[in-house]
Amino acid sequence: MEFLAQSILPYILLYKYWAIFIITLLSSLALPVPAGSLLIASAAFASQGYFNIIILVIVAVAANIVGDNGLYWLTRMYGRKVLYRIGFLRKIITSRNFVLIEKRVSTRPGFVIFITRFEVLATLTGNIISGLGKVPYRKFLLFEALGSLASVLFYTMMGYFFGDSWQAVNNLIGNFSIVFFLAIAVAVALFWKKIIANLSKES
Repeated sequence: MEFLAQSILPYILLYKYWAIFIITLLSSLALPVPAGSLLIASAAFASQGYFNIIILVIVAVAANIVGDNGLYWLTRMYGRKVLYRIGFLRKIITSRNFVLIEKRVSTRPGFVIFITRFEVLATLTGNIISGLGKVPYRKFLLFEALGSLASVLFYTMMGYFFGDSWQAVNNLIGNFSIVFFLAIAVAVALFWKKIIANLSKES
C-alpha cells in the first residue's frame, strides 16, 4: 500500500482536486486504493498552502458520497440477481444468520452505516447489506454522509495538524491499524452474535 500511495501521490500534486476526487471515489467503491494515506498527505500539503483544506474536505466527502450511493443503488437493484449466480455467495445471503443481520440493519441502520465509513472493507460490507436489505434511502444517505464527513475529517486533520510529520503519522496509523481492526472485528462479531441471539428469540 505504501508503494501504491507513493506512485499515486505525484498525480495528486499534478491534478490536485480532480485526482483527490477520483482516487477517493475509487476507494469508496472498495478498489485497493489507499485513500486514507493520500488524504493525510494531501492535508499535510494543505497545511503548507498547496491545497485549501476546506475544499479538500468537501471534495473528499463528495467523492465518498457518490461512490457509496452508487454501490448502494447497484446492490439494491441488481445485488441479489448477481449474488444468486455465485454458488458460495448464494449460500451466505440465504443463510439464517445473514437474514437476521440484514433484518436488524434494515430496521436500525444508523450506527452500522456510520461506523463502517472508517474502513474500506467495512464500508463495502455496509453498503452491500444496506442495498440488499433495501434500507430506506433517506436514512442511508443521512448516516452515510455523516460517517463520510467524520472519516474524512479524521484523516485530513491528522495530516493537517502534523504537517511535515505526516509520513510518520501515516506509518503509525498503518502499524496499529491491523490490531485496531482486529479488535473492531472481534467487537462487531460479539455484537452481531448478541443481535442474532435476540432476533432468534423474537422469531
